[in-house]
Amino acid sequence: MIILAVFSFQGGKASQVDTTVVLYNSAKIGVVEKTLELELKEGMNEVPLEELAGLNIAEVTIRPLDEGVRVLGVFSRGQGGDVYGANVGSEVEVKLRSGDTVTGKFLGFKNGKIAIEGDGYYLINPNEVVYFKAKNLEGKASVYAVLGAEKAGKYNVSIIYRVANMSWESRYKLYIGDNAKLYGYIVLNNPTAQKFRDAKVLLVAGDVQLYQPQPRVLYAMAGKGTGEVNVGQPEKVEAFYLYKLGVVDINPASKMMYPYISFEAPFDREYLYESWPYSREGPVYESISFKTEKVLPAGIVEIYRETDDGSLFIGERAIEHTPEGETLRIGIGRDYDLKGSTVVLEERHDDHYAYYKVKITLENFGNETKTVVIRHHKWGKLLTSSVQPIDETANYVEFKVTVNPGEKKEIVFDYENRY
Repeated sequence: MIILAVFSFQGGKASQVDTTVVLYNSAKIGVVEKTLELELKEGMNEVPLEELAGLNIAEVTIRPLDEGVRVLGVFSRGQGGDVYGANVGSEVEVKLRSGDTVTGKFLGFKNGKIAIEGDGYYLINPNEVVYFKAKNLEGKASVYAVLGAEKAGKYNVSIIYRVANMSWESRYKLYIGDNAKLYGYIVLNNPTAQKFRDAKVLLVAGDVQLYQPQPRVLYAMAGKGTGEVNVGQPEKVEAFYLYKLGVVDINPASKMMYPYISFEAPFDREYLYESWPYSREGPVYESISFKTEKVLPAGIVEIYRETDDGSLFIGERAIEHTPEGETLRIGIGRDYDLKGSTVVLEERHDDHYAYYKVKITLENFGNETKTVVIRHHKWGKLLTSSVQPIDETANYVEFKVTVNPGEKKEIVFDYENRY
């Protein structure tokens, strides 16, 4: 059933005062909050919200910011003929200010009143109606809010809604020379027809759970200049990091890229084998590691090796969210003398529970002794291990082993995840 308000509405005029757009790097949505100044007449007012046409109005929230105004609901109209005429003969439900509910067949209007035939014949004054539910909702395609004002005047309200497929992501460029030079960029993506002028943009880094994930949108560079905003260190809010991008214009069907991280740090060379909770053989990569000076949201790192003839692109890797001061390890090239393998020895699943027992083997076919960092991606907590880990997070555990020429090393560990 779609809720349809049946009143003798008076139009409300709106002017935008402020707009905030919140984007997420783990969910392809934008959450928009606008403060509107409405000029309302006394009584019921129908306020058009045409920019919301086509959106899910179940995800729209309107809150009054001033006394003397109340929100009766947000409604949508489809396309077709007269709104009320489409429901003549349909079963409807009408709730009155008195708290009574009338159900029955909608017969249309008689002498300006709503005529309903149910367990009796009813003529209802529209001014006494709180809501009117009907199956068919036709008429001009639009979205509108119904507001009640105690007296005529200007009122401020906040409107919050979602826009699917808007997003942001991090893109990094790493230059390897005497030191590691890391540059980070924020990429804003708005593939929709929505446009926002002078919007305050907030960027949330963290895992936001939705019932249905949005499709991934690939990175591309924008044509707009990148020197107009200054992104500082993030603010910790609940389990998320919040970046304040500043005030920018977000145009429809556009992408923009802004620099926000730049630092240089000494690095160590290591070897890195990455594994996941399934059996496989995989390469071991030469890697570099360095301490991060800033929080690094998850993203893609383009890797360049600095040479006398210029910067040579040698590949790209994905990194996970890395807190400030943590050690970041990035594989930069395959080492063919080393080979790794992962075998899941035991796996159990139950209601909100998972258990894994894993064996990882490293072999050195070369002539040099090499130290390898093993990073196993997981969810949950490590229980036991044949080798002491050097680091553990909720998403991975790391071990470090030294493998001599012709030698084979094994690590056996288990972990569980309760969710």
